[in-house]
Amino acid sequence: MNKLMSCFSKNSGKILAGMISAYVVAISAVCFCKYQHFLYGGLDLAIFNNALFNTLHGNWFWSSIQGHNYWGDHFEPLLVVFLPIYYLWQSPVLLLILQTIFLGLAAWPLYLVVIQACPECSGAESREPVPPSSDFNYSECGSKRDPSAPPMDVGVGRDKPKIMALGVAFLWLINPLVHNLNLFEFHAIAFFPFFFFSLFYFYLQLKESPANKKLLSSFYILIFLCLMVREDITFIILTFIILIWLDALKNKNKAFLLIASYGLLITIFYLIISFKIIAHFSPSGFSPFGYYYGWLARTNILGTIKHFLTLTNLEMILGFLAPFLFLPIIKPKWLLLTTVPLTQIIFSAGGGGALVWQMHYGALFLPALIIAFIYAFLPADNFINKKLGGKYLLLILALAANFCLWPSFGILKNDFSQTKNGPDLDQIERGAAVMSSFNYLPNLSSRKNIYSLHYYFLGVQQFAQADYSFKLLPEYILLDEADYKYYDEILKTSAWAGKYYSRGYKRLEEILDSYKKIESKDGVSLWKKI
Repeated sequence: MNKLMSCFSKNSGKILAGMISAYVVAISAVCFCKYQHFLYGGLDLAIFNNALFNTLHGNWFWSSIQGHNYWGDHFEPLLVVFLPIYYLWQSPVLLLILQTIFLGLAAWPLYLVVIQACPECSGAESREPVPPSSDFNYSECGSKRDPSAPPMDVGVGRDKPKIMALGVAFLWLINPLVHNLNLFEFHAIAFFPFFFFSLFYFYLQLKESPANKKLLSSFYILIFLCLMVREDITFIILTFIILIWLDALKNKNKAFLLIASYGLLITIFYLIISFKIIAHFSPSGFSPFGYYYGWLARTNILGTIKHFLTLTNLEMILGFLAPFLFLPIIKPKWLLLTTVPLTQIIFSAGGGGALVWQMHYGALFLPALIIAFIYAFLPADNFINKKLGGKYLLLILALAANFCLWPSFGILKNDFSQTKNGPDLDQIERGAAVMSSFNYLPNLSSRKNIYSLHYYFLGVQQFAQADYSFKLLPEYILLDEADYKYYDEILKTSAWAGKYYSRGYKRLEEILDSYKKIESKDGVSLWKKI
């Protein structure tokens, strides 16, 4: 067993690369399968692809699907970095692959974080003495070693840090919440874990060497990259910098206190600028906050408490903690990073629920959860080793738990049986304007003018912020009758869309009078303008 662990440790870099590669290949294949069978029906993949396509073709982040500039919805300047790559292959498939690559690559800086955080890691490569680490509190991990004690020989246990790091990296790659994030459409916030884990790694190093200019530059660059992901990431980074600022203040670390202060100013400035940009591009200066949180002004304290204390909110929290064996609550410091996104979701009109971790919102919580897990895992593992003598028992339990959650939480929960087999899309000319039902939008979104049928049905944009109109009248309409169920069950009862529902079917009839049905298959029909 020791020889096997030693082999893993010596080849940890190659093993990590193999795990990441396997993840990228496997999940990319699943994404491609979903795309080929028209199973991306959540709008977002189509919106992102259409906005990037229009940007390359002279209309900066214009989303014809939404009817306005995408930056009026979210400010995500990081996407600009990927434009040269997107230029080479202007397809939603590329976006799915990029998302998968970055979620897989997130295991690499996470691996480095574990090694940096482990009290034995400074001697992982040699038998040289381990210097006391200002980053890690030995008493927190259950270790009896005094940091001020004489240097220890780590030859015997030098394999464990890398084994633990590989285990945590593997845990990330098999986590069903990561898979949910990866397989639910495309979102820029999927890039956040990679950049945040990298930021955290440089934070741990910079804390020990605040005078190192290369580390300092990397730290600030990664802060900026995190901020560029999406405007609401600023709240997480703001919390992160406040935490490290308080830590520096507590330890009277003047050098790092100054570093954190500059980071705080940068983040606050970016937050203000990003919301001004969103307001500039938003139709009529519209803000969705009134829709999401307007109910708070119309209720009392008791109503707010009832909204907070619900089974769905509990389900959401338990779902986030379950893949980590609930260990993060042992060391909750870094869970504070989830304070703002958790509050935003719980007190939104719809509240929380399992749907939150089944979608892309996991990207806002997973980094904090796994960092807290790392710091909780070390003392818990030490305790189990002493009581049960299981050297890697806790790690094995965590990995097994994630595999067991696949059928109910993650990748095995995805239903690939509802394959769409509609009309042949090749008969639609590449540059033709098209209006389409949900599931076909991504496959048709690499064009300047692509419209969503459900917005036309209502006659208004999302949240009724403006009328929904065409820049160019669609030459084709792709109509999936399965969408009618969504119209009747969701749009009809929606707080913002309900009042526009009654005119929807009449609007469809009127526009179809100017089109001729050229093909129909499995309840999906293709119409061409007469």
